[in-house]
Amino acid sequence: MRASRLALSRLWTGIGVLMLVAVVVLSLADIHQAVTVQGLDKLSHIAAYAALMYWWGMVRPRSRPAWGAGLMILGAGLELTQSMTPYRMMEWTDLAANLAGIALALLLLRTPASRLLPIIDRKLGNGTDPGVS
Repeated sequence: MRASRLALSRLWTGIGVLMLVAVVVLSLADIHQAVTVQGLDKLSHIAAYAALMYWWGMVRPRSRPAWGAGLMILGAGLELTQSMTPYRMMEWTDLAANLAGIALALLLLRTPASRLLPIIDRKLGNGTDPGVS
């Protein structure tokens, strides 16, 4: 599949970087939360890593395998780092949920849903100079 350059690639890349920073900060912050719904924590892991993989899979379609591997490493690294804090702990089920999110997004990226960002980019970027983004 030949990927066309996104007119607003700097914007989409910036949003993706903010998403990455948010996942890192929220993964390492001292957040005291009462999980009242069983499995809600795992759903949040699946959603976060699915969102990251789906986003970067649209922004950098040629780099999907690298992003998948990188997000797996990020998830494992964050779980390991959590084990070194006095207020968080490593959970293998969190890592499994991260991997499930990545896999879910990779499946979604094999569907027409992979064209969502390029469609939005064309609509918003209409009239902009691709060399400026």
